[in-house]
Amino acid sequence: MKNYFKWLLTEHKTGKFKFILFLFGIVQCVLHTDDFYLEYMDGMPLLPLIFGYIALYGFTIGIALQPYFIYKDLK
Repeated sequence: MKNYFKWLLTEHKTGKFKFILFLFGIVQCVLHTDDFYLEYMDGMPLLPLIFGYIALYGFTIGIALQPYFIYKDLK
């Protein structure tokens, strides 16, 4: 794992930016999960709630896994 972070932060073209976006995604997941739930409890339909969670967590997971799969293919 140490080699992966070294590769991500030094050799990957946009690795530092993707790492910052990953941290941003985690912060957004923590901050907005309750907001989505509270909006649902106030009468928001279920489908936008599901799509909101998919977009929020999908962004975070996607931005984390994309460089990892590149690294995995290189090794």
